[in-house]
Amino acid sequence: MPAGCGFEVLDPKSFRVVARPLATPVQAAQRAPTPDSVTAPRLDELVVTAEKRPELLSHTASAISVLSATDVEALGGRSFDEIASQAVGVAVTNLGSGRNKIFVRGLSDGSFTGKTQSTVGLYLGDVPITYNAPDPDLRLADVDRVEVLRGPQGTLYGSGSMGGIVRIVPARPDPTSVLGSVSAEAMATQHGGPSEGLEAMTNLPLADGRAAIRAVIYTDESGGYISNPVLGLNDVNFSRRTGGRIAGLAELPDGWELEGGFAHQSIATADSQYTQGADGSLSRDAAVREPFSNDLSELGLTAQHSGALADLKVSAAYIDHALETRYDATGAFRAAGGSPLGQAFDEDKHIRLWETEGLLSSNAPGPWRWLAGGFVSLSNEMDEAFLQDVTPPGPARSIYQRRDDLSEAAIYGEIAYDITAKITATAGARWFATRVDTRAGDFNVADTPIPDLHEHLTDTGVAPKFRVSYAATPEFVIYAQVQEGYRAGGFNIPAAAGGPTTESVSPQFKPDHLWNYEIGAGLPLFDHKLTLRGAIFHADWNGLQTDQRLASGLPMTVNIGDGSNTGVEGEADWRPDAHLQVRANLLLEDPKITRAADVFPARRDIGLPGVPYEMGAADVRYHWRIGRFEAESMAQVAYVGRSYLTFDGGLGNAMGGYASGRVAAALSADIWRATLFVDNVADERGNTFAYGNPFSRARATQATPLRPRTLGLGLARSF
Repeated sequence: MPAGCGFEVLDPKSFRVVARPLATPVQAAQRAPTPDSVTAPRLDELVVTAEKRPELLSHTASAISVLSATDVEALGGRSFDEIASQAVGVAVTNLGSGRNKIFVRGLSDGSFTGKTQSTVGLYLGDVPITYNAPDPDLRLADVDRVEVLRGPQGTLYGSGSMGGIVRIVPARPDPTSVLGSVSAEAMATQHGGPSEGLEAMTNLPLADGRAAIRAVIYTDESGGYISNPVLGLNDVNFSRRTGGRIAGLAELPDGWELEGGFAHQSIATADSQYTQGADGSLSRDAAVREPFSNDLSELGLTAQHSGALADLKVSAAYIDHALETRYDATGAFRAAGGSPLGQAFDEDKHIRLWETEGLLSSNAPGPWRWLAGGFVSLSNEMDEAFLQDVTPPGPARSIYQRRDDLSEAAIYGEIAYDITAKITATAGARWFATRVDTRAGDFNVADTPIPDLHEHLTDTGVAPKFRVSYAATPEFVIYAQVQEGYRAGGFNIPAAAGGPTTESVSPQFKPDHLWNYEIGAGLPLFDHKLTLRGAIFHADWNGLQTDQRLASGLPMTVNIGDGSNTGVEGEADWRPDAHLQVRANLLLEDPKITRAADVFPARRDIGLPGVPYEMGAADVRYHWRIGRFEAESMAQVAYVGRSYLTFDGGLGNAMGGYASGRVAAALSADIWRATLFVDNVADERGNTFAYGNPFSRARATQATPLRPRTLGLGLARSF
């Protein structure tokens, strides 16, 4: 909640944000909590905005998991993948920092990233920061909370939200107080190199408490743990991440508020982290190193106004996302010529995205609540793929160059009506129109000349939403809901672009759609000491899009058939007193292909790739005092069931079936906090992601183990 604001209850189901007098810096300092007094917020006190309006988590009629800033810190969450298991139903691949895909509720379209839009929308605040790129692995520096909204969100968020939404909500500038913090961490990994990190934040009030600037900067280095005996190198998968954010907030006359910011992060990884060959579980016999980089910049501006009957928010953002990938492709393109000693496949991808959105939402008391919005986005993606002789060095040859322009426009709305004091009906819809325009050429590796490609595709439709909820009490809410999700279609590069081939590729892949049906509830017990939340769901996925690879290793996208998933999910939060907190979550599901098309081999008996039939996690935290010190201990464990990497289940690519754990202890006094932790306590080597290189997958079994046991120490100071 922003500084200078509070809330008032309008009726048993709603409240509104109101202005309150701003405290002076001295008053704010006097009432600011010290590290000795900070405890995790109660689950029923958390305010979430994932459904486009503020509401108490305990009152929501939807499947939302929230991790507060204190949760993120206690779980050691430097990245989302490190805390994902504590949100029910979330799975993350393990290719490496800046290369992963996120799946929610088992809705997996495969582990490769290509031209399909992500199944999970990833947001920094209100801004979508990816389209078809992998998770940029933003460091969770100075965040207020992380929200995971499960199930398709086509009505409110549009395309690319079939599995759900992940929102990283940064801490807002605070006009009332001068704040700051610095932290450092150092880690030692068994069988690997050392790691370290630095982070600093400052918050400065301006204009006599009517404005503020908040900034955070960080850098971290992750030591490698994979060796390459062919090249005589150890710890090859070293990576470095640097970045920061700056945000400004200004309270303007007549109830207007303006907030803007800039964020940037760069990731540079020296090599991949999969294993291959017979030289050990932490080695790879590759002739070429496989560096990777992921650079993301985001510039955003939001203006909002609280009116007597409705609130208005208008936002605009620009995202610049660049990725560079290299794979060892030795021997993969022999028919096209080139060195048999060392050959690399290089791909450069550059995405530019412009988006703007306007939202009007009611705030007056009464039985009716509504919101209406409009959305426009334009994206431009440039892809270049080259074949490079590394040993001996030679000139690069273009495999293809392509440009994809995607435009989307939408008008959406949602209305809720209290049929009785306890029963509420909600209906919403989103009308959308998308256009994809693709140009491609420079097929210089092709065996015979291929004409340049220029195609376009349009798609229009309506994504509806229906929900009925029953509030036995304001915190005991039962709901039944139906929603639709969708993704746009697109075009493929001809298979012959990689040289002589007997394979054929459909020139076009079509849009896919998903319908989700669920019944869920949230229930507080024992005077809110125990909170239970759960849902039963079924999803039907028509025309499932997936990014796959040809035998040559080149990417293609196909509609592999139809799929479905039926499951039950639950999470519990028990806080019997101010000292102890126990949380647990569990997902049991049945993801599968229900109809396999004849464009790509897919088995109907092994589920969807990369997502298990069962997964769960639990964590325990305990606080106590030692004289003037505040102490905390924490333990967590996560289990991932078995699954297959690909739709065909071939190449012995079974994965999962492992558990990993973390233990930590923290000691705080005044403005200092020290933390000692151990990740992967049992040094588990479970295969988290089977193969990492599409060009050498048939040569030897590939696997990606967890990072080995890691001991870490952190020190933080606030001021």
